[in-house]
Amino acid sequence: MQDPMAALERNYITIQDQVNMLSLNCDQTERDSLNTQLVAARSAYWSCVNKAFHDDDPLVVALTAQVKKQTEAIDEAVQSLGDIAKVLDQITTAVNTAAKLAALVIAA
Repeated sequence: MQDPMAALERNYITIQDQVNMLSLNCDQTERDSLNTQLVAARSAYWSCVNKAFHDDDPLVVALTAQVKKQTEAIDEAVQSLGDIAKVLDQITTAVNTAAKLAALVIAA
C-alpha cells in the first residue's frame, strides 16, 4: 500500500475506533460534529481505494506527513481526554488535511 493511502486509512480507522467512546463524552452538537468528521474521513479514504498517488509530488509528500502527524495528535488528545473540544479540533484538522490529500489521487 502506498504511504499516502496508508496514512488516509490510519486516519479513518483511528477516528472510527474512537467514535463510540468520544460520543459518550459529547453533547449532541459535538456528536453531530464528530459524526460529520467520521463520514468525511471515510469518504477521503474510500475515494482513494484502488487508485494511486504521484509519490514524487512534493504536495503529496507534505500532506502525507501532515496527516500522519495529525493522526498521532488525535491519539494523544484521546489519551488525555481532558478537553473534548480539543479532541474534536484535532479530528477536524486531520480530516481537512486528509481531504486535501485525497483530492490529489490519480486513477490507477
